[in-house]
Amino acid sequence: MLKYSKENINGKIVVRIDQIACPPTVYLDTWALFDFIGDNNLADRFIKVLNNLGGTLMLSMISVIENMAIDNQEQIKNLYKFIDSMDAAFLDFNFTRVIKKEKIYKKTGGPFLKISPAVDLELLDTIIKIHKPEDPLKVSEIFSAYRQDLENGKVLEENWEKSLFPIIERARNNINALSNAKKRFRKRKEKANTCKFPCTEFLMETCFDYIAINENMKMPDKEWRDIFHTIVPVAYCDFVLVDKKWLNFIKSTSLEYPQIAKVYAQRNLSEFLKDLENRKKPF
Repeated sequence: MLKYSKENINGKIVVRIDQIACPPTVYLDTWALFDFIGDNNLADRFIKVLNNLGGTLMLSMISVIENMAIDNQEQIKNLYKFIDSMDAAFLDFNFTRVIKKEKIYKKTGGPFLKISPAVDLELLDTIIKIHKPEDPLKVSEIFSAYRQDLENGKVLEENWEKSLFPIIERARNNINALSNAKKRFRKRKEKANTCKFPCTEFLMETCFDYIAINENMKMPDKEWRDIFHTIVPVAYCDFVLVDKKWLNFIKSTSLEYPQIAKVYAQRNLSEFLKDLENRKKPF
């Protein structure tokens, strides 16, 4: 849930947008968003269940970027209607940034929520700049604003994944590095039950080794982006829908709910909805 507020601080009006992500929190990979907006009955079922539970739909900058590919006006309309039909919040997709904030929290102590490692502060700042106070605050505003930027010729930065590819290539092409990756992967798996929330760094390091040692695992440019759909959402959310290969990765880590999210692939969509429907209200 996003909340807009104004404060008079020393004679200066300060605008704030805060977000509250009430459980259960659900993160949808792009395919899942497309599945829901393409089927009204499916969408209505999901919206009804999540609203009855008082839960939160989690979105990220990757969600925004990948939905810019939609050029059908009816689909765009359905997307906005879908994400505005529930309480929603923004998750920071950048796991290196999130891990850095987690380490600050561990070092300084204090309330975890004050540092809010998984909140995307940049997106919240963007909403402050584009939101008109006289209008209701809607999550779809950020999607609409970036779409307008594209139509105006602005190029959106989306090359975060390019920094990851060389890391994996070096490991795959170096016998010693590959051997060490296999050893690390086995040791982490053996110690998975000791991992405490949030398991972001554990997931990141295990993911890199997993890709390196699975040498037949093809990673086209677009596939790298799916890592950003996986690591932070799985570390912080209650339910996450991802591609099948990333569900297989999560299973390989030996991490289990509630250490991490319950994770589903497209073929498990019905199972996900049943599990969500069977979820008890947190209070």
